[in-house]
Amino acid sequence: MDKIENSQRKPFFLIALLLAISLVSLKWVLSYIYFDEDIALRVIHDSTDLSYYPIISAFSDLDLSASWSKAVDNQSIISFPILSLAVNALFFKIIGSYSFILLEIICSAFFIFIFYNIFLKLSFPIFFSIISSIFLFILPTILTDLAFINIKALDLLTVNFQKFYSMRFPRPIISNLFFFSFIYFIIDFFLKKENYVKSFYILAILMGITINVFFYLFFIEFFLFIIVFLLKFKKIFVKIILENFKHFFSSLLIFLLFVLIFQLQIFYSEPDYIERLGVFYLNSNQKIILFEYLTKFFFGKNFIFLFLLNTTFFFMIMHKPIKIFYFLFLASILSPIFFFSLFDKGVDYYHFFDCIVITGFLFPIITSLYLINSKVFKFLSNRDLKNLMKIFLILIIFYFNISNTLKFKDRAEKTNLKRNNLTEVTNFIYKNDFLKDKNLEIFNLNVELSTWFLLKDYKNFSLLPVSYWTPKTNEILEEELISSMKFLKLDRTDFYNLIKNELKSWRFKNEFVYIFFGRKYLANSLVTFDNNASDFEDIEKKYIASNNLIITHQVIIPKTEIRRLLNKFDDVNTAINPDIVILDKDGYLKITELQNNNYCLIFNNEAYKIYTSKKLKSECELVEN
Repeated sequence: MDKIENSQRKPFFLIALLLAISLVSLKWVLSYIYFDEDIALRVIHDSTDLSYYPIISAFSDLDLSASWSKAVDNQSIISFPILSLAVNALFFKIIGSYSFILLEIICSAFFIFIFYNIFLKLSFPIFFSIISSIFLFILPTILTDLAFINIKALDLLTVNFQKFYSMRFPRPIISNLFFFSFIYFIIDFFLKKENYVKSFYILAILMGITINVFFYLFFIEFFLFIIVFLLKFKKIFVKIILENFKHFFSSLLIFLLFVLIFQLQIFYSEPDYIERLGVFYLNSNQKIILFEYLTKFFFGKNFIFLFLLNTTFFFMIMHKPIKIFYFLFLASILSPIFFFSLFDKGVDYYHFFDCIVITGFLFPIITSLYLINSKVFKFLSNRDLKNLMKIFLILIIFYFNISNTLKFKDRAEKTNLKRNNLTEVTNFIYKNDFLKDKNLEIFNLNVELSTWFLLKDYKNFSLLPVSYWTPKTNEILEEELISSMKFLKLDRTDFYNLIKNELKSWRFKNEFVYIFFGRKYLANSLVTFDNNASDFEDIEKKYIASNNLIITHQVIIPKTEIRRLLNKFDDVNTAINPDIVILDKDGYLKITELQNNNYCLIFNNEAYKIYTSKKLKSECELVEN
């Protein structure tokens, strides 16, 4: 650490990498201590969110239209932005599932590195820049640990700061790093007295990447650039544009190239997939409702408090470059106003409001750190300050690791049986050569196990439990589902019980419908399927009306769609013919026996049964675990 103090110019990334290892690696060490499982299964269980892993696997093979089925081809492409998963896909292609562990460390190091350099730009001392960057990194953990206080504002802050930065792939672990890099370079641009032309290109590239990885952040970047540009050049901004027109035009072309990539992918993508993502169109009446909500939000006491808090801090440091973070907050406010005015379709509007909360607290937090340094630490000698920072650093790392260790142990105890049962399944597959054929047709509805198969490059599934993983049309998905039900000898009532609307706590959400149909049947006070609010039961109408219009996680199938699906169940007479059948005894279907004489039971434990076609294995040798 003394070496850092001696020279600011020496590369810091190596130190950031070591700090990241000290913060991130313990989780994986504990994973190896507590559980004996292969790397893919370990990643599935101990990384934050597995939703995107099959798509990462497909993208690593440059496959944008993965059906994961030998019976389905010639599909449109997936509309999930390819650039958002490019880093994951590249690393996965090279080192497989280990890439998720490696990227957790590398991305954490980049977070520390970026904010360390941001704080240096804001005139923080070197040691305090290190401490401040690590403090921001562990802030979501601190807020989570303070949940016992039970304060509504703190709960709101806790939820939102998990989105500020966490280990969830690809967002925010990778996507937000581009956003943070943009903040660094916009500060650098603002402070430069000359030779700022290069900044135009860097900022254009970062905005181009951001529009592909998480477009909500792009709009914040766009408005932040405008605000900073106008403040930097004031009355001569037109002159600056004219003098540097060639560079402005060139950087604009670079940005438009990224926009073209984004637009081409959407143009060639499957419309049904876009629907399942939850993208919806707004009519004029819905726009009015949306702006009424926005107005109510801006005049609400929480936002007013946040705005006044930020403005108070702004006037305290208005002559310091740290004010860029106040402009960041203003940019996040302008973003939804602009987007709602200009576009007649959208998805997950709540992200705009999350960004307002995050940036609204980020500026006071960073300003407080600045004031602590300038008003308190200035009375300490260089040596005392250095020693104090070292103590802080040790304590922060110690606290973070203890906190995560306790959480891991608690989670491990709760999931031990479930994980061991799944490990027994994968071990059984490893031990039997005939199960290693990647072209075997597999029927399985367990999400974790399906993810494991996909990460292991199995390519042929009778049915995927998550429609988000493939650009198959809704018609194909429905037929696959019904054919699977017919194969399992389930009837119309069983099918209805699988897809019926279910009230869960404060909302309607049938978990199977949500992951299989996506948000096709999104239902809130702004939008419903076909925008026919009358096509629901009375209790459903009540929850639709009361469900916040920016929350997109309530799904309710209208009555006409329920009838259509049930009629389709009667009409479809085909059945799947898989090579391997895996039953999750506690899964969505709650089936414990396969009623089919053409299959052998070859594996059985507390949670799973594996059957194989007699065409594949004529002798039934049962393995009990």
